[in-house]
Amino acid sequence: MLKPGFNELGIPTCPNDPNLPMKFDGVTREKGRADRLKWLCSKVKKTKINGKTKYILSCDNPCSPSSCGRIYQVAVNSNYRFNSVIPRDSSKWKNLYKIRTVCERAIAQLKSLVCTKATNLRNTISIKSSILFAGITQLVSLILLYRMNKTNHPMAIKSIAI
Repeated sequence: MLKPGFNELGIPTCPNDPNLPMKFDGVTREKGRADRLKWLCSKVKKTKINGKTKYILSCDNPCSPSSCGRIYQVAVNSNYRFNSVIPRDSSKWKNLYKIRTVCERAIAQLKSLVCTKATNLRNTISIKSSILFAGITQLVSLILLYRMNKTNHPMAIKSIAI
């Protein structure tokens, strides 16, 4: 039996047709087991009849002998970046990723303000105070930008002097 491959978004693909991505079917949580992402064959239609889930397969060349088609489960704890609980092509993922990039830019700016990327400090108290002062400096500069109505580019602190 062939195992599914993965596309560039981390979605499993059909073993018979690598251009056909599988459908996300939620997270499987069981007592005593790791959480798993459940993927269904894209040619399976899932319906509920009298409270029971029924799978209808409409494939000419099925890749699994199962009547409900190929079901592939990936353990989340094996690779958190690749096996995300939120599907990568969803709008929720895109919104979360936008927030993440803003946070990473702010952290990088904090690090560059106090030179903690390559610091010579070995004392954790000194590093902590330097980071706190950098945060205060960044906050003061954002308040100045807001008061000067220069909120177009808040990450460009040099625009205060101009």
